[in-house]
Amino acid sequence: MNLLMRKAVVVCCCLFAGSAYADGVRGDVQRGPAGITTGQPLLNARATLIKHGWKPVRRHADDGYEYSGAELELTARKIFEVDSCSSDSARCVLFYEKKGDCLRMDTIGERLKWMTVTRWVSECPDAPPRRSGTGGA
Repeated sequence: MNLLMRKAVVVCCCLFAGSAYADGVRGDVQRGPAGITTGQPLLNARATLIKHGWKPVRRHADDGYEYSGAELELTARKIFEVDSCSSDSARCVLFYEKKGDCLRMDTIGERLKWMTVTRWVSECPDAPPRRSGTGGA
């Protein structure tokens, strides 16, 4: 394959990839409240939710809960809506509310910079967990 042809292939691949991933996610990914998606970085999803009127629900303000692991990193960055993070699988649960509606958002990732959204569901803090499918409510 000559140089010109290789360049054409690269340009086509870049154009295709750019259109398929224009908003940073694949077109077949489910969208949740405010357009959040599975695989979206936590900080980006959080900012999007807040921009669209979802308010973080502060957890453990006065119940004596002792943060550890990823919870410490989140609360150090003033992400107080974290309910809990597992120490064995790096999964965290965060809560938001908007006009009486509740939102539970689950993430995965050992460090804040790697945390991504894995699912969300309409669930209030302290409510019995609801079973949901992958990705959305």
